[in-house]
Amino acid sequence: MATGADVGRTARAAFSGLIAVPRAKLSPRVAARGTLAVALPLLIGAISGDVLPAVAATLGAYFTGFADLTGPYRRRLRLGFALALCGALSVLLGALANPYAVVAVLLVALWGFLAGLLTSLGPSGTRVGITGLIVLIVIGEQPQELSQALVAAAAVFVGAALQTLLAIAPWPVRGYAPERTAVAAAYRELTDVDPGGGGPAYPVVLEAHAALRGLDPQRHRAVAGLRMLLDEVERARGEVVALAVLRARLADLDEAAAADEVGAVIDAAAAVGATIAERLTSGPDDLHPDLVSALDEALAKAVAAVRARRDAPGRAPLTRRGAAARSAALAGQLRAARRIVEATDPQQATSPAQATDPGPGHSPATDSPTTANYPDHTPPHHDAPVFLMPADEPLTVLRANLRPSSEAFRHALRLAFTLAVVATALVALGLPRGYWLLLTVAVAIRPDFSATVKQVVDRVAGTLLGMLVVSALLEWVVSDTWQKMALVPVFYFLLRTVLAANFALGAAAMAGNAVLIADLLGASAGQLIPERLTYTVAAGVIALAAYLAWPTWERSTARETLADAIESARGYLRTAADPDASDTDVDAARTTARVALSNARDSAKRLADEPGTPPALVDLANGVSVHASRLVQGGMALEAARDMYPEGLSRPEARTFAAHVDTALAAIAGALRTGRRPKALPTLRADVDDLIAVAPSARLATFATAADRLTDGIGTLNHLLRQDARGASEASSD
Repeated sequence: MATGADVGRTARAAFSGLIAVPRAKLSPRVAARGTLAVALPLLIGAISGDVLPAVAATLGAYFTGFADLTGPYRRRLRLGFALALCGALSVLLGALANPYAVVAVLLVALWGFLAGLLTSLGPSGTRVGITGLIVLIVIGEQPQELSQALVAAAAVFVGAALQTLLAIAPWPVRGYAPERTAVAAAYRELTDVDPGGGGPAYPVVLEAHAALRGLDPQRHRAVAGLRMLLDEVERARGEVVALAVLRARLADLDEAAAADEVGAVIDAAAAVGATIAERLTSGPDDLHPDLVSALDEALAKAVAAVRARRDAPGRAPLTRRGAAARSAALAGQLRAARRIVEATDPQQATSPAQATDPGPGHSPATDSPTTANYPDHTPPHHDAPVFLMPADEPLTVLRANLRPSSEAFRHALRLAFTLAVVATALVALGLPRGYWLLLTVAVAIRPDFSATVKQVVDRVAGTLLGMLVVSALLEWVVSDTWQKMALVPVFYFLLRTVLAANFALGAAAMAGNAVLIADLLGASAGQLIPERLTYTVAAGVIALAAYLAWPTWERSTARETLADAIESARGYLRTAADPDASDTDVDAARTTARVALSNARDSAKRLADEPGTPPALVDLANGVSVHASRLVQGGMALEAARDMYPEGLSRPEARTFAAHVDTALAAIAGALRTGRRPKALPTLRADVDDLIAVAPSARLATFATAADRLTDGIGTLNHLLRQDARGASEASSD
């Protein structure tokens, strides 16, 4: 049950975001491009005198600009086309249904349901759904003849298409620049690792996979090179994770000098990764060759120091040998990545085979120190396909969410029902320009409570500020039509610049523009301003009431989300420890685990902001998400063992440990779902001792080290769940 203090905490968190403006999220370049698409139709309308089609085209460009058409150009084109089609269809259907009140209400409810369900597809699906709903409410509900509706729909499509064309305009010149930028980000964050498992989930790799999705490496040399580079950075990331764990272990065993040398390898690898990222995002002459040579030399010296100490006396000979092998492998992978970058011309479109051959005597496989030290090791194929989303997955996701247990389905029903009630009330009361109330309700209701509260607070505060500014401008500065038209792109530029950084300021610019556009369409600004303020506050109250009447509390689904993260990590570990699994299988399992881990972290954050959530559940969610991250990092260390000597994973000791880990994680996932005490887990510590005993002869040093870390993580998860079950038992007895 939510208390007043809980609701107050959520409200304070929402109000704290009103003044925060992270500079990194400001986007003036994107805003300038979108502003041009908004301004052009108005300029043409001002010259020709046809204001209404010009405003419709402007609105098409306006709402499409909210979609943040950035990233790969193919994705921008698909999203822009979907928005243009959805906007035009919304205008046409809204105009046709407008004379029939019952049909109009049902249409708004249906569109609201679709918009809510599309949230299951992520940000892009949410943008398409909300944009269609907004256009339906703003333009489609205006009384129009069929001929006028067709003109308005065409104008909206043209405006959206213009926004999209400007977003993809650099495509012929920049080619695969967005994809290269996405892969470069993975190299920049190569060594961003927390050996304790609490670090980031490395989402840049997921973004890089998404950027390359759908591109054919068999047709374009640049795409083949980028896929190989993504494969290399994932393998290198596994080595870095393993080295971070080994470094921490050396420090625990009082081998400070050895730990510092491993740290020097990681630091040198970070510098080389940064140069690879710069090379991907800049011209070939932008990096001084002396700098590149110096960084390569620094990495080589750091690796040599670690290798020189591997057989020195001390408490951790096995750990030092593992660090030497991992350091050599990491250096080889970064050298291979450098050669792939240098051999791949983004402007060429030739066979990918050319991209895999940097030249005579420069094969990454033959130069790799991993191969040199372990002649029986076969490097993985670089041209193995990465995990790609099937073309029909959006439909599969939507079908999977068409059930009452789905959060997206419940959100869709809540949104549709609320819009239907509000639309019915507007028809019955005959309120002037009631579409603003309907519009604000549509955008204020979000899938979770904390986001809904923040949206309401930002919307009300922003609308108040925007109305004050635009009323002052209309009273003392602006009077002519052309001046109002000129202000629309100015407000839009401000909106798109700050929207991602501070929604309240974005809402202020949006509210000001709404008054200006309505004034251009013939409404009186003097009547609009108090009317809009009243409607905005009322919409906020309605949105909160609708959510509280039928809440989708995160605490009702958090355990399932956390269990899914453990199950996904379990599948990844099982695949990584299987010597017969292909590289494609491991890639797919790793990607699935990362997505599930990201979902678990998002769930933990929403829990913390949600009123009425038991503190023990918040602590459990945070703890499970952290230690699930340790499991994923352990899987990456297992991948390093696969690359080093996959045959070692067939040893009975390795198979026994892998089977026991699988059993233990299945029990932990089951306990998470039920809230009960976990079943007795297998004796993983004894399995680790067996692995350590045979590691020198079976060449399982890396596997044994990863197993030790995994055992600690699983033991901590077991402890957390036992505490959770004990707390639940005490609460029920009270």
